[in-house]
Amino acid sequence: MKVYISIDAEGSTGIFKNSQVCAGRPEYEFCRRMMEGDANAAVRGAFRAGAAEVLVNDSHDGADNIRIENLDPRARLISGSVKPLSMMEGIDSDFNAVLLLGYHSRKSERGTIAHTYSYSRIFEARINGKPVGEAEINGFVAGSFGVPVVFLSGDQYVTENIRAVIPGIKTVAVKKSLGLAAAECAHPSIVWEQIEAAVYDALSGLKTSPVKPLTDAPYTLEVQFASTAHATLALRLPGSCLQGATTVCYKAEDYMTIYNAFLCMNALTAAFDDDKD
Repeated sequence: MKVYISIDAEGSTGIFKNSQVCAGRPEYEFCRRMMEGDANAAVRGAFRAGAAEVLVNDSHDGADNIRIENLDPRARLISGSVKPLSMMEGIDSDFNAVLLLGYHSRKSERGTIAHTYSYSRIFEARINGKPVGEAEINGFVAGSFGVPVVFLSGDQYVTENIRAVIPGIKTVAVKKSLGLAAAECAHPSIVWEQIEAAVYDALSGLKTSPVKPLTDAPYTLEVQFASTAHATLALRLPGSCLQGATTVCYKAEDYMTIYNAFLCMNALTAAFDDDKD
């Protein structure tokens, strides 16, 4: 059994405010330890369930958060930014299951450090008319390779939402969100036991209670941006069209085309920052 892990920071154990997840800030080293702890708990659960390989993709910001020397030596690690598949780099059809660790709510939903790929540029993304966050956006990538997402960790809002989207998925709410920059957190040692146990259960039940890969072709992507300037930049993507003042639409039969369109829009809109002159 091959297991793929995509790990983010904002939904990791003990994280409750943005300054913790930013490199160079005083609390960033704490964030790195929490991400490593979450990853190692999941790796332990995966190998206990019979995994032969586990690949971890560091998926936060510059993707240089997890230190290889602190990761369970049985796992392999993808680090570094500007990866072709971004938060899902390394996924392919050879994997049996995907685990999403440290995930968070979408920008337009309640949750701690809620956002969708960008903190400020994207207000809401929709696929086939349904609002989606990073869990769904990346889950469809796994689904395009025929691989199911069987586990997710984050706060109570993102875990509740994903259970409605992916029936049968196992989740661990590592914190209780009290707002955008506040959360009630359990001790890491307790949470890591819960993650290990839930991952073990999710992978052990693959044959008896399989989770279906996330698919819904054909696809219509709608991205509502924070400003008309962002929408104007996103429209530089060939094939895109404007809906209203700030929403850019893109249609395709296959999801990987949609995913790459979304990544391109995100990259194009980074050229405008309305906090600068």
